[in-house]
Amino acid sequence: MKKLLAIMALVATVVTACGDSHKDGPTPPAPPVKEVARTLVVYMVANNDLGQRGWDDADISEMRAAAASGGLADGRLVVMHQSPEGVSVLKEINAGGGVDTLRMYDNSDPSVSIARMKRVLDDVREFAPARDYALVLWSHGTGWLQDGMHEPSVNKAFGLDGTRQMNVTSLAEALKGQNLSFVYFDCCLMASVEVAYELRHATPLIAASATELPNAGMPYDENISMLIQGRLADAASNTFRYYNEMSGSGRTCTMSVIDTRGLDRLADATRRLYATAKPLPTGTMPQPFERGTCRHYDLAHYAELIASDSEALADWQEALDKTVVYANATPKIFNTLNIYRHCGLSTNAVTSPDDMDTRGYSSLQWASDVASALPWAK
Repeated sequence: MKKLLAIMALVATVVTACGDSHKDGPTPPAPPVKEVARTLVVYMVANNDLGQRGWDDADISEMRAAAASGGLADGRLVVMHQSPEGVSVLKEINAGGGVDTLRMYDNSDPSVSIARMKRVLDDVREFAPARDYALVLWSHGTGWLQDGMHEPSVNKAFGLDGTRQMNVTSLAEALKGQNLSFVYFDCCLMASVEVAYELRHATPLIAASATELPNAGMPYDENISMLIQGRLADAASNTFRYYNEMSGSGRTCTMSVIDTRGLDRLADATRRLYATAKPLPTGTMPQPFERGTCRHYDLAHYAELIASDSEALADWQEALDKTVVYANATPKIFNTLNIYRHCGLSTNAVTSPDDMDTRGYSSLQWASDVASALPWAK
């Protein structure tokens, strides 16, 4: 009994000593999260037919393969994955190709809302600090069309979350102040001068397609390392190569890289050209980039068809050449739409005042700053 009492007293002394040491000494800080060179964020909105057909899982598998083969280097890969069931999870694909859950989100905000996108980007900075951030937007895309969600803070551009879409004006608001080194649109129709102009203060570089893209999107297993290294033009070129080497309807792709720092000069040159423009020749439209109803046409072809001043057109072409740093196109889109002109940027070919009002076009900065100069836009 005495032996037992002695042991109990000793244990009490040790416990007290341990408690005192925690009470008297400073609480050791949590180990800092290592800052890396670049964190690449893939914002994957798959609550739609793309997710239902498994394209989200296929691309995540490609990302994991890229990471496992050393593609992350001194970088991190974070995915906001909204599943076909509408469940949104922030996850990191680690250097071994594994997947770590960082945060689960409720359904209080759609994934295509300003609030949710901002929240995700804030969380990325907390969980994966870096000296540089870049963004891939994965979903459906409809270019400049402004018939998506109308949020109180702003006036159908990116994403499809069930039946909800995000206007490009909302996207610009969500990305304002994020200091992204580039944005890669892995979705259709986003290489629009209207889209790029709206986002010109959000990022210096944009990679996108002026046409529809195949559902498989970019080859993530090959492109992740390039994107982590900041080689945006190489990634865009590799996506084009990937599809251009296919045959039949599989040989379908247009890709562009836009330097948004040239867009203000391009806007000035376009406005001067538009001010003295002549109407499109009867029965003539510029190169279309959509099958069926088209709202996206080749910008250079449109400018050439309506230009009346050769000097203004030459100045405009020089501004375009400094803005589009990479552009390429297969001969056809899905073996049905012939691509005979492709400058790397599309536009809404305004032919009457009605075109300024359709699908919310007049709410865009390019419409008010540039297209409004057209004699027939008034």
